[in-house]
Amino acid sequence: MRKEVISQISTNYAKALLDAASVSNLEENIKSQLEQTKEIFNSSRDLQIVMNNSSISTSKKNEILDSVFKDKIDAKVLNLIKILIQKGRLDELNAIYSAYKKMLDTNSNIKNVQVISSIELDEEYKQKISELIKTKLTSEINTEWNVDKSIIAGLIFKFDDYVIDTSARARLEDLSRNIS
Repeated sequence: MRKEVISQISTNYAKALLDAASVSNLEENIKSQLEQTKEIFNSSRDLQIVMNNSSISTSKKNEILDSVFKDKIDAKVLNLIKILIQKGRLDELNAIYSAYKKMLDTNSNIKNVQVISSIELDEEYKQKISELIKTKLTSEINTEWNVDKSIIAGLIFKFDDYVIDTSARARLEDLSRNIS
């Protein structure tokens, strides 16, 4: 779960898209389509080059977009892509997706939690930790599990803007600072 910088512009686009999707109760569907669209752009350097080429007219770009995406994604997502290309902001697509997902999770009371351990945890232990986190945060959670052998023992929890570090490495560092 890497922290992506989300600009105010990306947030504004995501908010407008979420508002439009909410009218039709299509929030999750739009999220899925937005993710697929961003993946297509991320994996196709040729498509990016064509869409960012200022010598190609907007109408020609729109024709290309229609041929690639029409009947595959909702008109709201397609119109967003067209606006981004027209305004030269296609590079904001990843951040718009991140902002949209974050807003949708917030509206649904879902927290994204990263748990870092020094060893791979078994499924039973992960389930117990997940239940404890859900209870403490009083919300649904999406959990990302990572291993970092340098923490020696214990766990590190990251969510929202919080980091709870119960690792042996952190305790040793605290001890070292207090002794100095």
